[in-house]
Amino acid sequence: MNRYDRILLSIAVALLAAIRVDPAAAQDASVEAEPGLIPGHIEVGGVVQLSASHEQSYGGGSTTSTAAEQLELGIGIELHEWVGTEVIWIHEHEDEEAGDEHGHDLGFLTATVIVGPHEGSWWLKGGVQFLPFTLFELASVHAVHDATIGPFESAAIVDPLSFEYGEKLEKSLQLGVSVGQFEGSLFGFYGDDPRSSGNRAGYGAAIGYKDALDSGPEFAVNVSFIDDLGGLDLFAEELFDESGAADGAHQRTDANEDDRVPGWAAATQLAFQYLTVTGEFMIAQDRFSPSVLTFGDRGARPSVWVLEAGFAFELAGRSGEVVVASHGTSEAAGLALPATRFVAALNVDLWNERLIGTVEWVRDSDYGTSHDGTGGVLNTYTAQLGMEF
Repeated sequence: MNRYDRILLSIAVALLAAIRVDPAAAQDASVEAEPGLIPGHIEVGGVVQLSASHEQSYGGGSTTSTAAEQLELGIGIELHEWVGTEVIWIHEHEDEEAGDEHGHDLGFLTATVIVGPHEGSWWLKGGVQFLPFTLFELASVHAVHDATIGPFESAAIVDPLSFEYGEKLEKSLQLGVSVGQFEGSLFGFYGDDPRSSGNRAGYGAAIGYKDALDSGPEFAVNVSFIDDLGGLDLFAEELFDESGAADGAHQRTDANEDDRVPGWAAATQLAFQYLTVTGEFMIAQDRFSPSVLTFGDRGARPSVWVLEAGFAFELAGRSGEVVVASHGTSEAAGLALPATRFVAALNVDLWNERLIGTVEWVRDSDYGTSHDGTGGVLNTYTAQLGMEF
């Protein structure tokens, strides 16, 4: 797609924008039509996010940029009382210095079919979708983790480090079940193997519990597993190039298809009145082979954690939320993740809960020079205007 085509497509997305579709709602033939729902069958929704940011880099320089940060377009269709489908196209703006190979103008598609009784004890979902290994999500993408208690949406602009660590968009099939307050899923996926020119199959599982406590708070906890961290998007990008060879200062060049390390994740959320606290922890089950990923003089066992607190308020007739978050990683320098991250953000409803203004400060601290980092600090200040419809 050339630049002219991308501009036209971006304009179309800005006019229609992205989806916020709940597959269960899309399958409910008994509910009355809601705004954005063509009676009985089709739902369309949208998000456009425009931002301006100022970044003070690790090296001491600074840059200022403006961008259409995220544009989305999606359609949910109710084919039958038991069958629904959704298609989501997402456009993201990233660092222009990354170049076209990794893309500062990224577009990706999710397309799924969901089969199962509305509010029933099971469902089946297949297609191109995010796997439910991390419970955190892109803040404006819904309905991709309905296998479990999630998704947990970050109230900040920047993606949680656990989402960066654990995301994977892949052709997959998920079987979800619900028994009382317990929900879970088994999933299998099939796609390119980053270590070679071939394909591979993988699998994982998740189980969660969600309930309202007697005193009023809502509590949720979830544990998930995936058979190979090396197939996740971040690991594939940072550890292997297109020929399957390891790349970078923390990776060696003799990686092979047998270097596979399972991963585990645990997430929890507590919501009480105006306060919501969310946490997630992810870790490799074993150390990677030194031929794949190193930390110091041995194979790395990368982990990441996120703790976020949001306090909702209403002032002068406007609702809003104050967000603070602390993120951290261990032995993850080879994945191009910071050692620590601090986030502070303010969200304000500017109009009818559809026009949202956000200001955010993110402070990233790099790994030290002994681990091939800079030891520096990166500060990013962002103002964003988001429209939903």
